[in-house]
Amino acid sequence: MRNRIVRIRVSDAELAALKSLAVARGLSLSDLLRRAAQCIRMPSRRFDRADAAVLVKTLGELGRIGGNLNQLTRRANAGKLAGHDADLASALAGIDALRTRVREIIA
Repeated sequence: MRNRIVRIRVSDAELAALKSLAVARGLSLSDLLRRAAQCIRMPSRRFDRADAAVLVKTLGELGRIGGNLNQLTRRANAGKLAGHDADLASALAGIDALRTRVREIIA
């Protein structure tokens, strides 16, 4: 049972930053400070509905860009876009990596 109180002094800016971090992590201010003091791993940052919607939309846009790049890569591999094979394959790999990272963030 927690029956002791610990008081600390912080500036207005520090308090605002701590509260913002606590909200983002889905913790109370007390839980945030307790975990930080004991070096307990913080839960991952939570997204509100607006943030999640933007990330989902971004993922969809990246999928469309990847589809276009894939079509260009196929044309290059078929010899219809000579000299751009490596560039297109590299761009497609970058888009795939970015989509994977966005999926990790959303999950």
